[in-house]
Amino acid sequence: MKSALKLVLIILLLTYGIDKVVYVVLNTISDKVMSGQSIGKLNQFMTVKDSIDLIAFGTSRSNHHIDVKKLKPASYNVGMDGSAIAYAATLIQLLPKDKAQVIVFNIDPNKVFVDDYDASDIKGLITKYNRNPTIKEAISDASQDNSLQHFLWSLDYNSKALGIVKNYISPKYDHKLYYGFDPLHITDAQTELFKKSLLKKSNYNCDAAKKINPTVWKYLNQINDFCKANNKTLVMLTTPTYAPECKVQYTTLETELKTIGVAYKDYSGFFLEQNDLSYWRDKTHMSSKGADIFTEFLRKKLQKDSIIN
Repeated sequence: MKSALKLVLIILLLTYGIDKVVYVVLNTISDKVMSGQSIGKLNQFMTVKDSIDLIAFGTSRSNHHIDVKKLKPASYNVGMDGSAIAYAATLIQLLPKDKAQVIVFNIDPNKVFVDDYDASDIKGLITKYNRNPTIKEAISDASQDNSLQHFLWSLDYNSKALGIVKNYISPKYDHKLYYGFDPLHITDAQTELFKKSLLKKSNYNCDAAKKINPTVWKYLNQINDFCKANNKTLVMLTTPTYAPECKVQYTTLETELKTIGVAYKDYSGFFLEQNDLSYWRDKTHMSSKGADIFTEFLRKKLQKDSIIN
């Protein structure tokens, strides 16, 4: 029996030791990666977050729609494809507490009035779980951590290691020229596909009585509280869509945000009166042409409101 316990202890110690060696190696590689969404964009944000004046947060509809350099020279767009509010809210907590900054936050009502949101998008930050206490606390609070991660740290890189190594060996772009904005340049073939997709009837279930998801509401309050306490100007908005659906939800969102002192701007129907297929990649994502037009409008609006110079 004692021999068996001794063997188990040896195996555990070896596993722990090997895990830490692998973890250090992955950290060393990861820290040098500055391209790609697996880790590069996050690393670059962590590098510039304390020195920039304006940051765009949100989903792919922030990533592809807001050309932040046209708003302020010292800026970065950390919008992330496939993410939701927990991911962005956690990154906001990492911003410096003594620097005035503008936070442009794109929020999509169809990700607010949902029944099953569980903050699982926060796992996009898992590579920093054992390295950043703020991120670790946020992931734990969202119950998106794995108890084994306290012992096997290399699990932080589970499913991400391959993408990290690829970008380490062959960077996708020169990060020194990159500021987070990824415009969508469309082809004629893509425009034709989009045209055909417009013939399909939407299956979006619009429930006028639906409430804001409690988890989403928690993060909205967290964002607002942080901005108020830390010299941040919060600009909460919804970027354009080809044909906005369930506008009552946009109105409800505006009303609820007003109760906590957040001014929300709904630009979902921005192109409705003068729309063009060339402005779109699909129903919810603008092309580079559409993004240029919207960003120019947003620049003038923020200047008029004295938010930017």
